[in-house]
Amino acid sequence: MKFLKIESKHVQGILEPGSARKYPFQRFPQRYKKKIRREVWALSENSAGVCFSFSTNSTNLFIKWNLKNDFKMRHMTDVGISGIDLYQKRNVDWYFISTGIPEGLNNESYLYRGYKRKLRHFRIHLPLYNTLTNLELGIDSDAIFHFKYDNKAPLVFYGTSITQGGCASRPGLAYTNIISRKLNRPCLNLGFSGNGHLEASIGRIFSNIQEAIFIIDCMWNIDKNVVIKDTQSFISIVSSKRDNYQRPIIFHEQYMADEYHPDEEAIKLIVKKNNALRNQIEKQINNGFKNLFLIGQNGCINEDSEATVDGVHFNDLGFLRFANHFITEFKKLDINI
Repeated sequence: MKFLKIESKHVQGILEPGSARKYPFQRFPQRYKKKIRREVWALSENSAGVCFSFSTNSTNLFIKWNLKNDFKMRHMTDVGISGIDLYQKRNVDWYFISTGIPEGLNNESYLYRGYKRKLRHFRIHLPLYNTLTNLELGIDSDAIFHFKYDNKAPLVFYGTSITQGGCASRPGLAYTNIISRKLNRPCLNLGFSGNGHLEASIGRIFSNIQEAIFIIDCMWNIDKNVVIKDTQSFISIVSSKRDNYQRPIIFHEQYMADEYHPDEEAIKLIVKKNNALRNQIEKQINNGFKNLFLIGQNGCINEDSEATVDGVHFNDLGFLRFANHFITEFKKLDINI
């Protein structure tokens, strides 16, 4: 068996993969460390949404991964936080194959063994809530191996713990990963648990991305006052550079698992906040912004009340519903990029 070291240049889902990093799969390069809040930076080191694709005819696939943190949550599996998912592409669709289950900071596992010698197309999804310090793949010593890349303009998601992947049972089920596989398009997951605050510092980073579609899913982390105060300025900052002027920006309303929940005051606050968001976007469109869109929450996860683990964070059903809702609404939009 021979081992291949996976590096930043091999993956999708990180910003500026050619720039210096302390950890190979942290989502922001090191040069942004002093430009964002400490809490956001710490979360950006997590490899949420990061993946890499490859083809190989190896009969066995072994993986070694080392983690920075011994981190656990009561409402999310260790696999979702720190595990590895393997998918195979057959024709145009992706199929789940296996999971690398974490045992501690230093992990190793066969993702498969004893397959027939045949060239196959795979994707590996990395941990959602932990930071990888090293990653290696083991294949047959005589096997073929090629990295595969997608050069389409990415979908860049900015949001909350839900965007980051809380509380998917395994990495491949975070909604950005589902969307990436279903649309065959790279996604950049900039979900920061509890810190999707519609911040100008993130908008300025976005303004440096020349080819992208931006999806803003921050509503669970902000209140109505922030929506009114910061939405228009955030849009202006994102589109402030000549090379980035009026790139598509899609906002998503705050979704509800049960709009008839007996906590009527909480539901009213969400409705008022969504109305405020709609008003702010309409104002910016009236100001001349032509590539600005809003996806409503109705029909997103509220088919019944079964889509969350705690009334807020998605379970696997919730992630699948969100992804399907987003894809349906996204395809209706007049976006050509």
